[in-house]
Amino acid sequence: MKEITAKNILSKEPVETHGTHRALENPGAPETPGASETQPFDYSRYDFLKTAGSATIMAFFGITLASCSSSVTDSGTGTDPDPTDPDPTDPGDGGDGTSPITIEGDLVTLNLDSSRFEGLKSAGGWNLIEEAELLVVNVDGQVIRAFTSVCTHQQCKTSWQFSNDLFICTCHDSRFNTSGEVTSGPAQSDLQEYAVTRDGSTVTIDKS
Repeated sequence: MKEITAKNILSKEPVETHGTHRALENPGAPETPGASETQPFDYSRYDFLKTAGSATIMAFFGITLASCSSSVTDSGTGTDPDPTDPDPTDPGDGGDGTSPITIEGDLVTLNLDSSRFEGLKSAGGWNLIEEAELLVVNVDGQVIRAFTSVCTHQQCKTSWQFSNDLFICTCHDSRFNTSGEVTSGPAQSDLQEYAVTRDGSTVTIDKS
């Protein structure tokens, strides 16, 4: 065995120890037979495992939170009603507490003083009344006409627009004028028209 001297230590000259360094560091510790140097701990591997473990935990909680939040249905395309409105779904009454629409058998009565139907007082004003399957239009400021909202092409009922004095079924682009006649599109038959009577702000449509 090479002698350990101060010169060796100061010059950092390699020394065969076979456990001697353990004795120098801790004179009271027993020497392990056959052991040489203690293997240094790989701190880079430790740091990697520690970091990977943290990332795994964060990923787990991230997935869990995302899964929980995905069950909440966003309002998406809709706008929440104004909480200050007394009833956002109320179509509006006639100003005197009467209902804007009354359906009794084949008779449908509209109150034009209601916010829902006040547009029918003016020329070009129109309304799709889904619950009665009606298209109603003010032709010239005075005359009001009513037709079925069931398209004669493939019976679409609720996909309607009104532009340039034409009813347009947006299902397949069939078009009808204010007399209910087909002007273009796949539809071949005119819209059925109903009798209309008007008494001031009260309009009655007879579907019989």
